[in-house]
Amino acid sequence: MAAEMTLDMAKEHATLKIVRIAGKGGMRLRMLQMGITPGTRIKILRQAPLADPVEISVRGSKLALRRDEAKNIQVIKAEE
Repeated sequence: MAAEMTLDMAKEHATLKIVRIAGKGGMRLRMLQMGITPGTRIKILRQAPLADPVEISVRGSKLALRRDEAKNIQVIKAEE
């Protein structure tokens, strides 16, 4: 089984699978509404200097997440 990590630790161009969304209230709800849900595949498109923000592709859309948001998303490497 692949090791879990948080999204902020992932490298550029990695394809990942979301395991769980941590956090409470509005932030977690916002992630779910954007399509960032457990089981979804995402790709890290690029990271700004100092890794904040990180641009991802999820369900055909491009999103930018702040580092503190990315820390709440647990991922594993997606199988090819």
